[in-house]
Amino acid sequence: MSACHYLAAIVCVSVLVIGVSAQKCCLPDDVFSVRKGGVTATTRTGFLGLLFGQTSLTEEHDSVYDFTNNRFATFITRMILAPTFVEQHVQVIEQPGKDYVWVLDLDKQKCFKGAKEVYLFHLERCVSDYLIYSNTYYWGNKEIFVDGYYYGMQDPAPGVYSISVTQQCLPISETFIGKTNSWDVSQNVASSMGFYNYTVGIENPDKYFTVPDYCQTEVEQKDNSIFSWW
Repeated sequence: MSACHYLAAIVCVSVLVIGVSAQKCCLPDDVFSVRKGGVTATTRTGFLGLLFGQTSLTEEHDSVYDFTNNRFATFITRMILAPTFVEQHVQVIEQPGKDYVWVLDLDKQKCFKGAKEVYLFHLERCVSDYLIYSNTYYWGNKEIFVDGYYYGMQDPAPGVYSISVTQQCLPISETFIGKTNSWDVSQNVASSMGFYNYTVGIENPDKYFTVPDYCQTEVEQKDNSIFSWW
């Protein structure tokens, strides 16, 4: 299977919603890499919304999936756009048989163990039963058909999560609109991400799955600056 390239943002594209039901599917490959990128914006309520103001950031994820060995990892490059311009680099590693994930602050060379149910950084193998079908649409001249699903969730943050996949089950986009308590401050959040460069296989798996030596002295407490909207 050749690499499939998708644009994360398309300005001029024909999209038409069609009213048919969808058959839930599973990712076609057990081992693959994929990238995704997008923007997240939060409005912190704080003291009448004036204490902290609004935060916007962009993220790029370089992710690998190994369902054969039940291990997953991603490199995240984040640019915080407001109130200041700060770039962050994070790596997340999920190892088989562990009830936690490693979260690495690559800029400070610090790491800690985070709960899997909090750091939901990768897709599931199949479209979950709890996701509700919303619509099917196509891009261009009926070249790519896409199925959309959504789910009202409470953890790790209350809101509505939605995802779209091709009818071959390749991921296209995911969004989240809801609330979060990052920095111990109640805030509204909206996140929109697009997937691209889906490629079968993993080039240089050690780059993604090797936990560095400095994690022997991992940070015990969660550092909210690493994952700002979780």
